[in-house]
Amino acid sequence: MKIKDISKFKNVDRQESLKSSGVRQGIANKQLDECVPRLETANSETVYPGQNNSFIILGRDRPTNLFSGYGGKGAHQSGRVDIIAGLASSYRHPDGTYSPPNEDTIVNLNFATEAARLYISQKADIDDYMGLAEGASRQIKGLSTIALKADTLRMHSRYDIKIVTGRGKFEGLGEEGERLSSGQENEVPGTISFIAGNYTEEDSTAKFSILKSKVSSRGSKRKLQPVPKGDNLSQFLEEILDKMNELVSMVDQNTMSISKLNSSMTLHTHIGATGPVSPPLTHLPYCGQIIKGVLGNKKDKITLSKNLQLMKINYLNPNFGSDYINSKFVFTT
Repeated sequence: MKIKDISKFKNVDRQESLKSSGVRQGIANKQLDECVPRLETANSETVYPGQNNSFIILGRDRPTNLFSGYGGKGAHQSGRVDIIAGLASSYRHPDGTYSPPNEDTIVNLNFATEAARLYISQKADIDDYMGLAEGASRQIKGLSTIALKADTLRMHSRYDIKIVTGRGKFEGLGEEGERLSSGQENEVPGTISFIAGNYTEEDSTAKFSILKSKVSSRGSKRKLQPVPKGDNLSQFLEEILDKMNELVSMVDQNTMSISKLNSSMTLHTHIGATGPVSPPLTHLPYCGQIIKGVLGNKKDKITLSKNLQLMKINYLNPNFGSDYINSKFVFTT
């Protein structure tokens, strides 16, 4: 990456002259000549420009041109604080290159082309402004927002970080508690969505069968899915393993009974039999054990089946499950 780029500077000859003389080269954070575009401002805005393409703007909600946002609609209660570093940073020039234009070019605000932006608004449709994919809840409309956008974002806490949705715990605010900035009731917690790639449309799926050479079925599933809750998932898996052990015990009991019967039948011989022969008395205890085991296993299997159905309700049903394994408010791709 170039440390110096004067290719789009208005007066290249002057810039080269300053460069050769060592004047205004920015070393040790001294003054530096570089391309800075001219921002189109509204007459209701107070703008504090820096010398190096940075701005603080106080005005009304405006993500881009003068007619955008709630400020463009003439809405009340839509104040905004806008902090920008690198206005039109990825501006596309006629020659196909990308860099900030010089002061001869008037540009508007644009989340897509600014290098970094902190947007604080009293009322905004922030998901639309930033071109964000739909999350687990509806797209945000007309609510206050603090939005950050840059090539990279970092949050570093030396102790801990909390990401919280819903009402704060305050006293003296009545039964409804903390309200939204518009004064509306804040009845349910909002969702938290972790979206990698800014894509939440459904994914197509294909299932293959070992016995078939072609795809056995096609379908789709949600891209944005709820995050499992560790304790509930752990408890669910533990109960599954317990039920599997019960099944193993049933199968083992049947196997042992059948093995005893097979051994008895193998050792038994018929001498001089001329017609149908009844089972020898030596087999009767084993037959009785098998019948008793089958009847006992049948009762156990009915109980096991009911327990498995209850596990499905408790752990896998989002509407009735007391220990539903997924979060109802945190989602990820």
